[in-house]
Amino acid sequence: MNTGSYSATVDPAWDLGTWRIAARAALRANIAPEAIAWNGDAQGSLLAGIELSSVPPLRATPHVPAAFFDIASTVLCHRDPQRYALLYRIAWRIAQGEPHLLARVTDPDTRRAAEMAKMVGRDTHKMKAFVRFREVPGEADAFIAWFEPDHWILDRVAPFFARRFVGMRWAILTPYRSVAWDGSALAFGPGAQRSEAPDDDAREDLWRTYYANIFNPSRLNPRMMRQEMPQKYWKHLPEAQLLPSLIQGAGQRVRDMAEREAQAPKRRIPGRRGDDGSGQL
Repeated sequence: MNTGSYSATVDPAWDLGTWRIAARAALRANIAPEAIAWNGDAQGSLLAGIELSSVPPLRATPHVPAAFFDIASTVLCHRDPQRYALLYRIAWRIAQGEPHLLARVTDPDTRRAAEMAKMVGRDTHKMKAFVRFREVPGEADAFIAWFEPDHWILDRVAPFFARRFVGMRWAILTPYRSVAWDGSALAFGPGAQRSEAPDDDAREDLWRTYYANIFNPSRLNPRMMRQEMPQKYWKHLPEAQLLPSLIQGAGQRVRDMAEREAQAPKRRIPGRRGDDGSGQL
């Protein structure tokens, strides 16, 4: 077994292809997990080791199930700097004779990978739900959104927005990376600042009016609402400006609804032709 000191850099920090090349080289060289210093997130190791790309192979590439790469592509989007080592340790153990490791949900490595994947999945869901595009002043059919994800998820979420808003030009800015859609292709770029995105547009007044009218105070559950829509996202949502006053007035609105006299329907809903209410033909 090769037990020297080695280093591997994953750039971009969430890229499965880059990590996979390094992990494949390490497995073929039979390098143990503890011998590798993984670098990513634009940070290098203080103690540089031998680059994995320069290590000659000692064996053929071991088989790793496709399910591993499915979870690895998600885990790599997590911000935990230990994710590279965790994934390589799992791949190493599979290659060393634990082919069913991923099915052992009580195993610490498997459990930690599942937890990280779940957190990335939750962050992905929140981004899809809470991104709000605002019109760019002076430009026709051009929109910008600002979002602050917890993890490196922009690349995995951008195709969703391309499919959903295929007919308009838009950009999503985050602190670490940006993406733009011109109607035919996605283009990624560096991160941005909040000030580079519009704060408001004319459509938001209409949306706030609509939201205030459909708000149902009788179904209000502040605890569940904050769980599904954490307050960290409120600053991105035009309707969030209304929530404090809507929540404060919910009790009175429910009482008003309960005290309001029942009214007969304004129009009769016709029954089926030939139905006189007797149940007979």
